[in-house]
Amino acid sequence: MQLLRVNMSNLEITREDLPEAWILIGGRGLSAELLNRDMPPGADSLGPEAKFIVAGGPLAGTLAPSCGRISIGAKSPLTHGIKEANSGGPFVQKLDRLGYRAIMVEGAPTDGSLYILKITKDGASLEDASPFKGKRNYDLVKALHETISEKAAILSIGVAGENKWKGATVGCTDMQGLPTRHAARGGVGAVMGAKGLKAILADDSGVLPVEMADNKAFREHMKAWAELMREDLGVQNMGRYGTTGGIVANRKMGTMPSKNYSSEDTEGFEALSGPEFEETNKQRGGRMTGCMTGCLVRCSTIYHGADGKHLTSALEYETLALLGTNLGLADPDVVARLDRWCDDLGLDTIETGSAMGVAASAGKAEFGNAESFYALFKEIEKETEFGVTLANGVVATSNALGVTRIPAFKGQAIPAHDPRATKPTGVTYHTSPMGADHTAGVSYEERLSKEGAVTRSVRIQSFLATIDTLGYCILAMPGQVPKLMAFFKDLINARYGLNLETKALYPLGTNCIKAEVRFNKGTDFETAHPYPEFLRTEPLAPDGSVFDVDPEEIAQAMEQFN
Repeated sequence: MQLLRVNMSNLEITREDLPEAWILIGGRGLSAELLNRDMPPGADSLGPEAKFIVAGGPLAGTLAPSCGRISIGAKSPLTHGIKEANSGGPFVQKLDRLGYRAIMVEGAPTDGSLYILKITKDGASLEDASPFKGKRNYDLVKALHETISEKAAILSIGVAGENKWKGATVGCTDMQGLPTRHAARGGVGAVMGAKGLKAILADDSGVLPVEMADNKAFREHMKAWAELMREDLGVQNMGRYGTTGGIVANRKMGTMPSKNYSSEDTEGFEALSGPEFEETNKQRGGRMTGCMTGCLVRCSTIYHGADGKHLTSALEYETLALLGTNLGLADPDVVARLDRWCDDLGLDTIETGSAMGVAASAGKAEFGNAESFYALFKEIEKETEFGVTLANGVVATSNALGVTRIPAFKGQAIPAHDPRATKPTGVTYHTSPMGADHTAGVSYEERLSKEGAVTRSVRIQSFLATIDTLGYCILAMPGQVPKLMAFFKDLINARYGLNLETKALYPLGTNCIKAEVRFNKGTDFETAHPYPEFLRTEPLAPDGSVFDVDPEEIAQAMEQFN
């Protein structure tokens, strides 16, 4: 179990054994441990002292179903605190097969040079990326596949990451080799750009399968799990519709944002939802697929345009909400075009959609008018002053326009789950070390009740931190959670020759959040950004609800993580 350490100041690459005590810790939990161990919390997120982490879970290289989620860890230039952004794609499956649980990138080139990190069975090397400078993600990965490695999985930044814009993502190639999966939140692409890295390639050609302590037991547990997943109705629906399946219900509850998180509806939004969306895409030759090898759910959309050609992939709920209804747009082709624009530039669709919603409310675009938002994207392309402001996120955009109604927590845009319509989720946005992040703990359990909302939030935050630490995909979630945890235990035991009990896995999430809180205490995460007061005063249709959970209860919520 090794860490690949890459120093961009002296271009030195070394291997380091990770502590045996961390054998269960991957993904989000591992990046939190490494950042606490090796980075001064007060360091500039885009400075040479900052660290950039890529981490997989303890089962990534086994190709166990949905266990190859990638985590990118850093100090966020948006929130000023710790950040983990995760994505699908086969990258960490290959990385684990190459012998690495994680990569840590530190330092920065003193001359502003740009590099590509290439990892193969023969080792790791840094190569000159100057021929690829300024390339967008689609052209970049095509060129890298043609010139360096056809079979590599690639992490990359577009011009947004190169320019260190705070809404920048880390693009991850999908199973088709396209840069459509993104570790998007928190500006992690800006951190990668600040390290002088244009791309990271992992090519596991010629590598043997990962060693198993008990290969027979591993296969038997995999077979049983596949049977359980095939029979689970929730998993079946996710495989058919993907995350678009919940759009009608969420929009009718008001939780899916419309026209800058207002109560004004977006006419025709049903065209973005499961059955209608699926039928349109299917007729054009689009389909559902898996985003990593071994996926049993296959909930990732490959979306085709009206001409029958590929337009974008991974067109999911959050994007359809923030670049769709939040802008008053209901045409899936329009949203797909905006999604591809973001993927190509390397921008977070949530942060960008939120910023553009604020811009529209301030008169810079017109809700429901696609051309007005195309014009804003062209400003980003041209790197005009306002285009760069948009690319730096919703807080920068609001401040530039003199807007005080800022839809963000801790500097990060509110995702597609309005806290007025789901109060446990609002508690998560208030208390998570990540700020407003849908992966940190969205809950619709007793969604309008403020009673017990804190408890429900803390419970889901702990559970999802465990899932992220194990590198599992939350969209592959069967209705039987105890069986899920037993599945992890059985596979980990079979791979590593351990004798764990299921209860050994549950503390992983709590310990992860404790490490994140510990890091944030050395930053100005808690004080840098005000809370969005409009959520407490502006009722949301259709229920007329506000976010009214007692601030004192919220303040006490995370005491167990201190």
